[in-house]
Amino acid sequence: MANPKLISAFPSLGTLYDLAGLEVNASSWAWRLNHPVRRYTLNFLRLKIGPGPMLDAIAAFIADRIATSSPDHVRNSFDNLAYLHRSQHFKDCLSSGGAIDERLVVELRQISNYAEWRLHYIRDWYLWCYEQGFAQFSEQTAELLEDLVIPGNRKGHAVRTMDPLHGAFDELEFIALTTKLRAIGREILTPLEYALCWLAVALGCNPVAFALLREEDFKPLKEVGTGRIYARLDVPRIKKGDPFYRSQFHEKKLNDEIGAAVTSLVLANRAAREQQSWPEGCALPLFPRFSIDPQRADGPYREFAMHLRSDEISPILQSAIDKLDIISHRTGGAIRADARRFRRTYGTRAVEEGASPLELAVMLDHSDLGTVQVYFETRASQVTRLDSAVALKLAPIADAFMGRIVRSESEAVNGNDPSKRIPWYRRHPERLPEKAGNLGTCGSGSCGLFAPVSCYTCQRFQPWRDGPHREVLDWLCAERDRKQQEKLDPQVKIHDAAILAVAAVVRACEGDSA
Repeated sequence: MANPKLISAFPSLGTLYDLAGLEVNASSWAWRLNHPVRRYTLNFLRLKIGPGPMLDAIAAFIADRIATSSPDHVRNSFDNLAYLHRSQHFKDCLSSGGAIDERLVVELRQISNYAEWRLHYIRDWYLWCYEQGFAQFSEQTAELLEDLVIPGNRKGHAVRTMDPLHGAFDELEFIALTTKLRAIGREILTPLEYALCWLAVALGCNPVAFALLREEDFKPLKEVGTGRIYARLDVPRIKKGDPFYRSQFHEKKLNDEIGAAVTSLVLANRAAREQQSWPEGCALPLFPRFSIDPQRADGPYREFAMHLRSDEISPILQSAIDKLDIISHRTGGAIRADARRFRRTYGTRAVEEGASPLELAVMLDHSDLGTVQVYFETRASQVTRLDSAVALKLAPIADAFMGRIVRSESEAVNGNDPSKRIPWYRRHPERLPEKAGNLGTCGSGSCGLFAPVSCYTCQRFQPWRDGPHREVLDWLCAERDRKQQEKLDPQVKIHDAAILAVAAVVRACEGDSA
């Protein structure tokens, strides 16, 4: 428990005003920052510094950062000052009142697992305190720190090393994830989970951007010239230096499948609001909470009090993916799926599909090209060769077949309805396709998808054990190879899920050694 004497003796700075002009109470040991979808509280007791000149200097520095920087930068600055007490030289200066010199940096570097990029924040603090004339900050040390070469934050390590827990999903993991999401997602996930998963796949957004989204950002629009209705999502831009959130937006066009998922979420949100009263003064988030957040309810960001916080986004994603029961072939365990992994996968796949550095920077909403270069260093997740033999080996770990194999038509759901048969037509380059038997039975109604390619990744498909599945596999692989060699389709892997699903059926029907 904190010492009551220390708490009462905090050098109060009264009321401060942040970059957006909102009040921050700086009269106690804990300062709560204003943020619409994050909880930031600066607990000065973490610094382990009692009242005195040094605490005054740090409090004044943080107050300046609150007035001139984003809440994220303020929090990062404060968190890095919490390392100061781990330097013996710093502690000696606290007790003696002596000047802090370069030994502080030397000792911080000796801390186990201390990342050197953190010294940027330490240097900023020291130089500011020296310029303000605080005692214990010398000109000589300030000059040394100005010339000190500090490496930047190591970026892209998880992408560069293809980390199986934190890096991008590889091709087989991505196929398993999207195939199961498409096949059973609507049935076992909530509308919020289903829409969030698809948006994570399609947009690769930062969790803060997801948390800031509102229903008004989803816009069904009419396409000029055709009159076709398409869906657009205006995603709030972050890290752009705006004092107010939701000031800038990045327009993202959604395909029909994902647009339908978001539409279902909006309708579900509306139905939920009709069942319970909605708090006055709260906006309508795309990803809402079940109950109002009391911390935001009584502050300047009350309109965001029904928004999920950014730290709640990844747990929801992970819970949804857990329901899909996807096993990673790289780890042998349940696949890890936080928002960062989806973002890294989005960037990796964009490069594999031909995006330039400038295009990728725009897609990821980065302000410079340096941060996207790591995606161009690793392009190895795509399965470049996928013939029948390879597909048969990969099929067990791709987990792409979603249906149920039946011994005969009579065992199938809708087996008594000849119109539900899925036929197979042999393709010839110089003549019309010719029917060569039936592959199985559709257990559902008309779907409008391309049969039989789409059937094998559908939960309702019931392939017959004696169907000509090997022919389908050989044809799909030949088509993939042809398109790749003739460069007819830059996304040659678009049917890889179908190929692997067909291969799984072939293995089951002909034996695992097929």
